[in-house]
Amino acid sequence: MNQFSINTNTASDLQISHGTTLGQFHKVESILGEGGFGFVTRCLNLKTNRQEAIKIFKNSRNTVQNAKLEICILKRLRCLDPDTCNIVRWNGFFFDQDRICLNFDLMDLSLYTFLKERNFEGLTTPELRPVIAQLATALSHLRSIGLVHVDLKPDNVMIVDRYQTPLQVRLIDFGLAHPVAAVKPGTCVQTTYYRAPEVTLHLPFNDAIDMWSLGITAAELSTGYPLYPGNTDYDVLRFIFQTQGQPSDNVLDRGLGTGYYFDKDQTNGHWTFKSPEDFAEQTGIYAVDTREYRLENLDALVSVMEEEIEVTHQGLLADLIKRMLHLDPDLRIKPLEVLRHPFFDITSSSSADPVTTMDDGPADLAVSIENTEEAENNENMLEDQLVDNSGNGANRAIAILRLIAIA
Repeated sequence: MNQFSINTNTASDLQISHGTTLGQFHKVESILGEGGFGFVTRCLNLKTNRQEAIKIFKNSRNTVQNAKLEICILKRLRCLDPDTCNIVRWNGFFFDQDRICLNFDLMDLSLYTFLKERNFEGLTTPELRPVIAQLATALSHLRSIGLVHVDLKPDNVMIVDRYQTPLQVRLIDFGLAHPVAAVKPGTCVQTTYYRAPEVTLHLPFNDAIDMWSLGITAAELSTGYPLYPGNTDYDVLRFIFQTQGQPSDNVLDRGLGTGYYFDKDQTNGHWTFKSPEDFAEQTGIYAVDTREYRLENLDALVSVMEEEIEVTHQGLLADLIKRMLHLDPDLRIKPLEVLRHPFFDITSSSSADPVTTMDDGPADLAVSIENTEEAENNENMLEDQLVDNSGNGANRAIAILRLIAIA
């Protein structure tokens, strides 16, 4: 399901509508989406006559704090070239009255909307190959600077221009991104369909959870439907284990939440996943099968992909997805290893050179705010108010500040 739903009444409450001017010279042309944070709008920059995407945060304590943390993450991303690293270009921030607004390049539509407009017909391997390559490239660069996105999914991947071949995509929405050093077992991250099992089981986790989300996304793009569309964490785990088997006992032993979903045999130490009946009796949560298709294993993905003349390509794609979805995060394929997989050896010239070398060094990117005379005051305002040590986000905030300090 698309994460955004437009609510014009709420937009009206915030006095945001067609023709509203945000800040000094951003005129609202349409509301693109709504989330718990606020709104994303399409605006005309009256100074440059360019259309831009403006993310407007509601003026509440939590959303303001989240806006400040997102700005810190975006500052950390300045060392990456958006074009070669396939991440959204951030053009700074400004204030609209007491609301924080983030300015991004405007793009065409999300991968989810693209699928929806195709009536959920999956992408062919030639269409999908450059998309996977670009997202693996993005993850590789995020990994190089110690960040985990934690919310990779089709909604958070934008297509620059749907009519361009091959498709060019950008990873967006760094509002929940974490420094790898700040993640802790038990932290609830990722959207349910795309959540790695180690997150659900409260195992130690790292940037390998982004690779899991990429594998789930690749499967969805190739078939048109989510691979593990559970309404609850239990259902998602049930679908995973029915298709892939369960993690090894030594992996499950490290999970702080393993006992919620598994029973342990005290004689041999083996973990057994709780049946739907047992889980419902213990928790009151009933299992529901919401899958569009059921697979005996991940090799069977080929049978539900869009039909192609060359099935070898689909077999290689299925193998790549299997490696992305390894149940042991330590053995899960890494981003640069993805780009060396045989699936990309058969690439055509139209999708060549999918990754830039990691030795290129940081790009010299300028990020500004609208009113340069107020830049220093705006920066100081954000920094002074950033960390509330009594809040749940304190550890993440401190880790983000440390990352920026060493950047």
